[in-house]
Amino acid sequence: MIRIINDGENTQGTCTYRVQVGKQHICKFEHNRQDGLADCLQKAADAVELSEWADLVLLDDTKGG
Repeated sequence: MIRIINDGENTQGTCTYRVQVGKQHICKFEHNRQDGLADCLQKAADAVELSEWADLVLLDDTKGG
């Protein structure tokens, strides 16, 4: 399961979110809730692509995993 979790209590303004796959932490990113869901999902996707986790998945795919 992919999760995007708000790390703070703040529901207004810019917040720090973290992306998890299962229980594994993948990365963090910042997002302002007022910018909407599509923006949040895009920032999450961008953060995952920049993370080392994405590199590990690509390496596993090239090995046939």
